Amino acid sequence: RSDEKNNRRMAKPWEECHTQISTDAEYEESIAYKGLTCMEVYAGWCGTCTAALPTLKKLWWDLVEERSAAVNFVACNSDNVEALKEFKDRSKPLFLIFRKGNKVQTIEGVNTYALKTFIEDAAPSKADIAAEE
Repeated sequence: RSDEKNNRRMAKPWEECHTQISTDAEYEESIAYKGLTCMEVYAGWCGTCTAALPTLKKLWWDLVEERSAAVNFVACNSDNVEALKEFKDRSKPLFLIFRKGNKVQTIEGVNTYALKTFIEDAAPSKADIAAEE
C-alpha cells in the first residue's frame, strides 16, 4: 500500500481550476472564447508564478460557479507557445486577458486586487454570451 500511495501524482494547483495550454492551437482556441479568457503566463522554473493561484481559485469559484460569469481561466508555460516566446525569461507571473481574440488587459506580477477588480467589472454573464450567438 505504501508504494501505491507514493505513486499517486499530486495535481498541480492550476489543474484544479485552469485549463493547461501547451500548444499553439490550444492558445488560439482559448483566446478566441467569446467570454473573458484570463491567461496566466508563467515560466516553468518560476516559483512566484504560483503565488496568485489561491486567489484565482477563489475568483473562479465566485465568478464562474456562483455568478455564472463567462470566464475561462487558463495557464500557459511561455516555453511551449510560440506567441508567448517574448515572455519566456520572465521571473514573475503575467496575466493576459482576452475577449473574442483581442487582448483587453495586461496585469503584471501578483497583483490580485487588479486582476479581481478587472475581471469582476469586465466579465460578461453566460446569458450575455448566449444572447450573442
